[in-house]
Amino acid sequence: MITHSLIFDKEENAGLTVYLHEASPEYSRVSSRPFVLVIPGGGYSFCSEREAEPIALNFLAQGYQAGVLRYHVGENRSFEKSLADADRALFEIHQHQNEWLIDKDKIAVIGFSAGGHLAAALSNLGKIKPSLCILGYPAILASFSKVMQIKAPSLESCVTKDTPPTFLFSTFEDNVVPIENSLLYLRALEENEVPFETHIFQKGRHGLSLATKYFGNSSEIVDPRFGNWLKEVVEWMELNWQEKEPMILGEDLSTWPIKVLIQEEENKAVLFSIFPDWQEAGFYKIIKNFNLQQLAGLAPERLTPEIITKLTTRFIKPKGE
Repeated sequence: MITHSLIFDKEENAGLTVYLHEASPEYSRVSSRPFVLVIPGGGYSFCSEREAEPIALNFLAQGYQAGVLRYHVGENRSFEKSLADADRALFEIHQHQNEWLIDKDKIAVIGFSAGGHLAAALSNLGKIKPSLCILGYPAILASFSKVMQIKAPSLESCVTKDTPPTFLFSTFEDNVVPIENSLLYLRALEENEVPFETHIFQKGRHGLSLATKYFGNSSEIVDPRFGNWLKEVVEWMELNWQEKEPMILGEDLSTWPIKVLIQEEENKAVLFSIFPDWQEAGFYKIIKNFNLQQLAGLAPERLTPEIITKLTTRFIKPKGE
C-alpha cells in the first residue's frame, strides 16, 4: 500500500490522505481503479477517526483506491471552507488520476452524519461532482445545520437532475439525526428522477460506522446486521459502474417515453393541452415511463390510432435525441 498526504490548511489539520494499491505485474490487467473519497462525521466539531481510515481501508480491500478528507471543523468551523476542502479533494484526485491509477469516471464519495451532509453538499453544490454518492445516517436539513452551528442550505432543496446516483443507509431508531433527514432527501431524489437505493435499518443507534467490536468504544456500536451496508454499497457501485447499453429510440415518436418527448416544450404543450390531467405531479409519475402506444393499450378510448397519428405529426424531435 502507498499513502500520500496533501495538506490544505496546516493550522486546521485540513487535507487529503490517500491509500493506493502498489503497481505490480500480478495486477497487470488493472490499468486504473475506482476511487472512494471518505468524509468522516463529527458534527463539524471534529473528524471521527472511526469513520475515516477504517472505512477507507475496507474499500481498499475491495480493490479500490481510497482517500480520507479531513475538513475545517471545531472553533473555526465553516460550511463554505469545508465545501471548499471537499472541492479541492476532488480536484486533486482528478489531477493525480494518472499517477494514482484512478478511473476518473468512477469516483465515489461517502460521508457519515455531518460528513454525509458535506458529501451531499459536494454532490449538489460542488464545482466537480462525484459519479456516485453514498450517505450514511446523513444530516440534511437546515434545522440540523443550526444544531451543527453552521450556515448551510437545506440540502434536499439543492437536489437537481444532475445530482449523482445515491445510496443512503440509516436507521429508524437513529438517536441523533432524525430519520426525516433521510426521508426528505430521498423524496427530493425521486422528484428529480435521480436513481437511488436505500436501506433504512429498523434497529441501531447513530454513528455505527462499520458496526464491529474493533471500531467502537461500547457494546452498543456492535451491530452485525447494520454492518451489511458495506457489502450492499459495493454491489451497488459495481452495478452503476457497469457499461450500459444506450437507449435506442426509433423514428416513430409514438414509441418514445413521455418523459423524453416532453423535454421539448412544444411537445409538452401539445400533450398537456389534450391531456391536462398529465400536469398533475402524481398522475405524471404514473405515465412518464410509458409511450403513446403503451398508453393506448391501457386507455384505448382516450388514445385512438387517429389521435396518436395527429399527435406525432405535431411533435418535434427533442434536441440531442
